[in-house]
Amino acid sequence: FDEGFTESNKLERLSRPKVPKRYVDVLREDEIRRILSCIRRDDAIGTRDMAIVTTLLDTGLRLAELVNLKQADARIEEGQLKVMGKGSRERLVPIGASTQRLLLRYVYRARPEPAAPSVDNLFLVANGRPLSINCVRLMLERLGRRSGVTRLHAHLCRHTFATNYLLNGGDVFSLQQILGHSSLEMVRRYVTLASAQV
Repeated sequence: FDEGFTESNKLERLSRPKVPKRYVDVLREDEIRRILSCIRRDDAIGTRDMAIVTTLLDTGLRLAELVNLKQADARIEEGQLKVMGKGSRERLVPIGASTQRLLLRYVYRARPEPAAPSVDNLFLVANGRPLSINCVRLMLERLGRRSGVTRLHAHLCRHTFATNYLLNGGDVFSLQQILGHSSLEMVRRYVTLASAQV
């Protein structure tokens, strides 16, 4: 009809199909315990991986934000991370005391020397080069298999953080700021999920 092949629009009275709302999945407390118990804490790689997983669960950072986090922007003693989010928007993300301790332990005991003076990323691989997104994905995949939580991925940690934040008394406006969302639309999904869990 729009292109002139028919005289009338036969589909005019049909309503458009609604896009199904996707359920936001989160990690249960027992799953988080199983994941953390699978990380070796007695070597540099395990110390780094523990710091990464707890940071993801405690801050809701996106994977790209985590790997691009600069050491100078990790204000660990102050309890916050300065993050460059989507659309080149900076924001301050608070971190909890246990994540603070794990990050300090990583920085002072396990972080390798940077491979070059220009490398300022907080998280590095053993040879001192910046950690890649793919490296973290593979690490989470291995952890998921070892712990039996095969659905583990970085965004699942983000969903878990957001839901737990609301369940523990956080408000939607500060959650929006922490997650770096430009609108409340995504945050509303977490509110619905948190309400269902209550």
